[in-house]
Amino acid sequence: MQQEMQRQSSGGASARRVLLLAVTVAQLFMLAGSATAGEGERLVRRDIERFIRSRIESSEGQGRKTSIDVPPLTAFFVDQKRFPGKLRTEISTRAPEPLRGRAPLAVALYAGDLLVKRSVVTPYIRRSESVLVPLRDLRVGTILAPGDFVVVERDAARLQRDVVRDVSEVVGLRTKRSLRKDRTFRSSQVESVPIVERGDRVQIVLQSGSLVINSIGKAKEAGAYGDLIRVVNTDSRREISGRVDQEGRVHVAF
Repeated sequence: MQQEMQRQSSGGASARRVLLLAVTVAQLFMLAGSATAGEGERLVRRDIERFIRSRIESSEGQGRKTSIDVPPLTAFFVDQKRFPGKLRTEISTRAPEPLRGRAPLAVALYAGDLLVKRSVVTPYIRRSESVLVPLRDLRVGTILAPGDFVVVERDAARLQRDVVRDVSEVVGLRTKRSLRKDRTFRSSQVESVPIVERGDRVQIVLQSGSLVINSIGKAKEAGAYGDLIRVVNTDSRREISGRVDQEGRVHVAF
């Protein structure tokens, strides 16, 4: 009886070893199949990144930092037992260049000449760009100096077209509204410092050829050098328009 039980125990252990071996082999086949299936996803991801970088470099050149966030590509997992040909991709886009932000790409995956999968993939492209931000909060009417700003890198896709990029664009100008620390700002938020303020008494220079007449007027609006402003001649009470010179005089052609 004892020998019979030992034989049964030995047989059970052998069966368990055979079952364990079968499970292990099955898992290895599944891993191998998964690795094969993942080739399509890896190829599509690699080719998407190459496609985007080539478009960026051709339109903007190199030198800016670029990161590309590609969404999951499980749709491009391929069972190469069913599609044994060499995998390749075709990628195109109608997104405007330079590519930035969300850019829809039409992606086709082939095994040899056989189309396996076609889908639209929308990666997010972060393209850094140097811009100015204030070092501190700036009040309305602040005349801007170089020390008021610092250059930072920001995602170009989130920038407005007239964002300020260079100190030389704004030094000596005046803020039209408050500027917040560390926030980008636009050229429309600053203005030239007026030489003439609204209500100022100004010298009006009326000129026609060699004839020059000087008179006194009152400014109806503020104006910086070169601006065209309205003034009222205090003698004739007539409203006329002229350009402000560097000394604050208003030149009127007649």
